[in-house]
Amino acid sequence: MEETTDMVNAADDQRIKGLLTADDPSALEATWNAYASDLFGYLLTIHRSRAEAEDSLQDVFVAIATKRARLAAACNLKAYLFRMARNIAINRIRREGRKREKERAASEWLEANETVADGDERSKQLAAALARLPEKQRVVVTLKFFRDHTFGEIAALLGISANTAASRLRYALEKLQTLFEEELQ
Repeated sequence: MEETTDMVNAADDQRIKGLLTADDPSALEATWNAYASDLFGYLLTIHRSRAEAEDSLQDVFVAIATKRARLAAACNLKAYLFRMARNIAINRIRREGRKREKERAASEWLEANETVADGDERSKQLAAALARLPEKQRVVVTLKFFRDHTFGEIAALLGISANTAASRLRYALEKLQTLFEEELQ
């Protein structure tokens, strides 16, 4: 029975490789029909999350669509697909870890230290006001005043122009002024 299954998989692989080589749009569907279930189960064991496994599976099929020629040239299609799925899953896990670390570090920038929390009421008010700013403005304020970046550096970090960074800072300062004026009334 095992030998028959292997022959069917080999025949499927050859058919899929032929479709990929011919740049036939049905190659993606044939690959999905042959391997999606197995790949999903594999990704589920890596992620331990159905949603993450589904996202990774979608990324695998996007990669298949964009790397058809490489896939068609693979000696062992199934092994290549599983390696591709593993690499995509690991990259997703790393990316999410870095994203969480950046978010944690960013939130620490706005946390008042112990001496401020104990004695400086104005600093507490500032931290509360910063938290009420839109994220894009809050990030620019944080980078400019708490991390001493120039507008050019902020622009490069955020992928925006220096003028946009300056505008966001101006809007943030106006909003902060309004928030402080409201609090004094």
